[in-house]
Amino acid sequence: MDSISLASNSAGVQPVKFKDNMRLFATPNSPFSRMARIAIHELGLSDQVDIQFVTVRDSKSELLNYGPLGKVPALQIGDDLFSDTSIIIKMLESASDSCRLTAENEDPKAIAFEGFCIGFLESIAVWIREARRKPELISEELLKVEKERALRCVDYISQNISYLRSSLSLSAIAVACALDLANRRLGFYEYEKHGYLNEWLQKVIKRKSFLITEPQPI
Repeated sequence: MDSISLASNSAGVQPVKFKDNMRLFATPNSPFSRMARIAIHELGLSDQVDIQFVTVRDSKSELLNYGPLGKVPALQIGDDLFSDTSIIIKMLESASDSCRLTAENEDPKAIAFEGFCIGFLESIAVWIREARRKPELISEELLKVEKERALRCVDYISQNISYLRSSLSLSAIAVACALDLANRRLGFYEYEKHGYLNEWLQKVIKRKSFLITEPQPI
C-alpha cells in the first residue's frame, strides 16, 4: 500500500465520458511524458489510455501525422491533440472519478506552487540538455546558472514541504520527477541534506507509478 495518499474528488465532479479512446504519445525518457504516464496510472486510467512511444526531433516522426508541433507528451482524444503537460493532466483528471492531482481553483497559493514545481522540472531538463552537449559546445556559465537555480529551488521546496506531504499531486509528481532525474543524469543529490524532503522523495519514487516509468539508461 502506498503511504502517500491521493486527494479525493471531493467536489463530486462526474468524469467526462469520451466517445473515443485516449492515446498518449510519449518517449521513454521525457520527464514530461513521465509525468503524464504517472498521472494515467494514479488516476486509474491505464485501461482507457493507449501509450504510444514515438520519436521526436525527427521529420519522419509518426506524431507529425496528428499535429505540427511534434512534441511530447501529446494526448489524442478524437480529432483533438493536447500538447501542454498541465492541460493533458487536467484532461486525464476529467476522465477519472477516483481522485484529483491538480491544485484547486480556489487555492491560489497551491496553484502558484504547482507552477513553480513544473518550472523546476523544466530547469532541470535545460541543465541536463546542456550537460549532454559535445564538450566543446557546453556553456559552463549556463551549467553554473542552472545548478545555482536547482539549489535555490531545493531550499524553497524544503521550506514548503507541507504542499507535498499531504497527498500525491501534480506538484509532487513534478518535484519527484525532477529530483529523481537530476540524481540519475547529473549526480545531483543536494536534497539529501534536507531530511524531510529526502524522506518524502524516497517514499514517492517507490510508488508503482514511478517504478514502471523509470527513465532508461543513456
